[in-house]
Amino acid sequence: MGIRIPVTLGAIEPLALTPFKSQKIALVCEGGGQRGIFTAGV
Repeated sequence: MGIRIPVTLGAIEPLALTPFKSQKIALVCEGGGQRGIFTAGV
């Protein structure tokens, strides 16, 4: 339940390459509940 990276935002793909950035994105997904920029793709 942590694979919410493939969204319409092309900025997420390059960020996923970096482990450090990936952790930040994961926190936003889990803590934000798919809120903020993630709502654009979901």
